[in-house]
Amino acid sequence: MIDHIIGILVHKSPVNAVVETAMGLAFELQIPISTFEALPDEGQACKIYTHMHLAQDDLRLFGFASPAERELYQQLNRISGVGPKSALSIISTLPIPTFVKAIEREESALLTKVPGIGMKSAQRLIIELKGKLRHLMDYAEPGQLGVEEDKVTEVENALQTLGFSPKDVRRELSLMGEEAQAQATEQLIKEVIRRLYQRSR
Repeated sequence: MIDHIIGILVHKSPVNAVVETAMGLAFELQIPISTFEALPDEGQACKIYTHMHLAQDDLRLFGFASPAERELYQQLNRISGVGPKSALSIISTLPIPTFVKAIEREESALLTKVPGIGMKSAQRLIIELKGKLRHLMDYAEPGQLGVEEDKVTEVENALQTLGFSPKDVRRELSLMGEEAQAQATEQLIKEVIRRLYQRSR
């Protein structure tokens, strides 16, 4: 199994990339748009996380900018009716934090904005994935949380003194997004505690 490829980016487009390794081997990978946007300019060194798709006579290598993107792709591929094309479409259309929030909040309408995903498919995604993707929020950049970083730090510090894990706190804040931003810090701390206790029950 090829976990990742390190080499020179020979070519990139919104749908594929070619990376040449130091041994002279060039790998063509199918990629989501989010990976395309994260890749450096052609001729620069890069690292791409990979997934090999093998089905009957179909052998393809998929590439991702982060382990989180790859894990989401693999989770999506396990769902009946969601193939590589739909999985890439989902990752290309919705940032990981947005997708995870849509699953957790059961926002079928948002999921149907992905090309090729109808209401029935959106509901299946929610049923299959709810509660299984929260940890992917750990990879979210501060700007993707939907909450000011100062407020995140203040809530994290307060709850860490009470014995809560900063990672768990940040995950809950990520899932709350704009709802967390709208609350006063003291109220937000109480809400995060309530949610964390609910998760542990």
